[in-house]
Amino acid sequence: MIYFFFNLCLHLLVSVFLLLLLMRFVSNNQKRKNRKGISYLLPVAVTVLFLFQVLTITAPRIMDSIYVLKQNYQTASGTVESVGYLNHAFVIDGETYYYNPFMYWPHAGDYYEISYTPYAQYVAEFSLAKS
Repeated sequence: MIYFFFNLCLHLLVSVFLLLLLMRFVSNNQKRKNRKGISYLLPVAVTVLFLFQVLTITAPRIMDSIYVLKQNYQTASGTVESVGYLNHAFVIDGETYYYNPFMYWPHAGDYYEISYTPYAQYVAEFSLAKS
């Protein structure tokens, strides 16, 4: 589970960086330091990026940290439909699950029984099952 917390820390750092960038752009707008008109709209773009990052990636991982610490997972089983390009996600029955790409190497067509967290759908345990 070290990978889960390492991933959580990295996404928290990205979120903090986007927040600091947003605060800097807003400060530049308030002080009227913008040289080009388009830079006036940069806070809007960074806000959208920040909200997307927090709502889809960071917040689910924060909520799942309790489940990881207590080792309280949900289970599912099914055939792997596809594996992500970077070998960090796969799809079972239309649901995308994320996992540690350094530990597992699933292949499309394999039947797995998995234990995963409810919000981020991070896979804690894989086991090859018979269909």
